[in-house]
Amino acid sequence: PNARLKAMNLLGRTYSELGMLDLAAKQLADAAKEIMVMDAMKKEIVYNLGLVYERMEEAAKSLDCMKQIYEADYGYKDVAGRVESSYDQKISERLG
Repeated sequence: PNARLKAMNLLGRTYSELGMLDLAAKQLADAAKEIMVMDAMKKEIVYNLGLVYERMEEAAKSLDCMKQIYEADYGYKDVAGRVESSYDQKISERLG
């Protein structure tokens, strides 16, 4: 199963690099659903999915992916900055 998930992650990243964002999102979302615990593999898959959603201009979905990781490991890559800056933007909009 682990080799299969790694392959799904790589395939999703490949689709993303080729600009096939809808296929990338589906592949990565399917892989993420197969892992119940937020382990290293799931963090990588969900992070990559978040990046794909960001490229698709699906900000809410991208942020949701980052929040899933943030809840389990706020130190993962640049997740903390992404999540916390989203709240900073909301505060600025309210005060604006």
